[in-house]
Amino acid sequence: MGMLAALNPFRRLDAPPLPVPAASTEVQDTRWRGASRSLRSLRSWITSIGSAVSDMPAAELRILRARSRDAMRGHLIARAVITRCRTNIVGTGLMCRPAVDAAVLGITPEEAEQINDTLRTGWERWGEDAAECDLEGSLDIYALQGLVLVSSMVSGDLFAITPHFERPGSINALKVQLIEADRVSNPQDRMDTATCVDGVEIRDGVPIGCWIRDTHPGDRTTGTMATWRYYPFHGEETGRRRVLQVWNDKERPGQVRGAPYLAPILEPLKQLERYGSAELMAAVVSAMVTVFIERDGEQTDENGDPVGAFDTDEAGDIALGNGAVVDLAPGEKANSVNPARPNANFDPFFMAVVKQIGAALELPVDELLLHYQSSYSAARAAMLQAWRFYTMRRWMLTQQFCQPLYGLFLDEEVAAGRLRLPGYGDPVRRRAYAKALWIGPARGAMDEEKEARAARTRIEIGVSNEATETAAMTGEDWNTVIAQRARELARRQQLGIDVPAAPTDEARA
Repeated sequence: MGMLAALNPFRRLDAPPLPVPAASTEVQDTRWRGASRSLRSLRSWITSIGSAVSDMPAAELRILRARSRDAMRGHLIARAVITRCRTNIVGTGLMCRPAVDAAVLGITPEEAEQINDTLRTGWERWGEDAAECDLEGSLDIYALQGLVLVSSMVSGDLFAITPHFERPGSINALKVQLIEADRVSNPQDRMDTATCVDGVEIRDGVPIGCWIRDTHPGDRTTGTMATWRYYPFHGEETGRRRVLQVWNDKERPGQVRGAPYLAPILEPLKQLERYGSAELMAAVVSAMVTVFIERDGEQTDENGDPVGAFDTDEAGDIALGNGAVVDLAPGEKANSVNPARPNANFDPFFMAVVKQIGAALELPVDELLLHYQSSYSAARAAMLQAWRFYTMRRWMLTQQFCQPLYGLFLDEEVAAGRLRLPGYGDPVRRRAYAKALWIGPARGAMDEEKEARAARTRIEIGVSNEATETAAMTGEDWNTVIAQRARELARRQQLGIDVPAAPTDEARA
């Protein structure tokens, strides 16, 4: 009782003794079960605290990149994940629709619309010509968007530098050069320091630039020593962006390099690929009928060899003919082997693993496999959930690549005198001029009529507008659509063709 009193100093000494708990093999030694080191289920879970930099060493990151690229090349699910994201996030490209802030600039909406048309024309002239926007001269701005997305998701991040290169016959000097993640590394492959981590220069905890290798570390064609060049993230005089780092995802403060999108699922993905390949091979083997010939050893030919009813080839192997009817020799009987393939449990197990992979990647299994076998409501819910992810990734691509590049384009246009934007030197007015909407491919609909009625209702009750619904349903700019519609109606009236009337509520019902 003295020991119990020592454990509880407020307990009376003459109080009856406390009941002794039954013996237990596990005792919780922490207030949080997840922090226990004595529970058998957690005893082998040994972890340590690491910074955002130390938890992502360059050696491990290189392995993750290599395995992610290999998975995208040869694993069906991995390729489906990446290509699904590219098709729905970028698709045919994110269209720039300038939307200058008329209130900040102190101009009328009509004047703002004129400026928007001028900016849009200039951007399309630059972006839709591969020779104008791409340093390599191979991709226009929309194809570059898709390449940026795929490379950043597979490699963890991607760097884009914006050199000025005057190509003969071109108008703009601004070019985009994409740098794969592997080329950004410490000079001479030195160890990380407090001021340089995996190729990113850091000052007072702020990334200020990067070191880019002139050749890829995996390039087999180079015969010269690699050299590194330093590129600041911002211009020293203007402060404008000079290097764009596009992340797959930045998950921790102080993180300087990104992890590949497929990194959390590489291990189950590889195991699933092996299991699928094994089952496929087993199914192929089972399609080849295997027969064991059993003889009693009594029937022999003139050479003393057993007599068989099956034909043999030059190598002496017994073969079955296609649709052959074979008369066995006396004393022989055929025993077939059934490997029991295909495996009836393969699909449920495969789907269970794919569901977990999809949950980790924020993609419903219906969307991941493009297999909508449930009800309309469930399929639509899966599509909407996937589009939340696509929309978020589209916004990330816009903020990290498209919008900064658009700002650099305006800088050059104004500096070259091709655009006259009053007060552009003021940072506030420059930001107002650089505002833009980036419209990507539409989400689509499983039932166009239901979606159209829902859009009409949202507009009528005031929770949406025609511009938003047009972009969501068709991926087009409302101004473009309404202008084209006005021309079509005017042409109908000119030709004396009746203008179709809008359906009434009774007709819709």
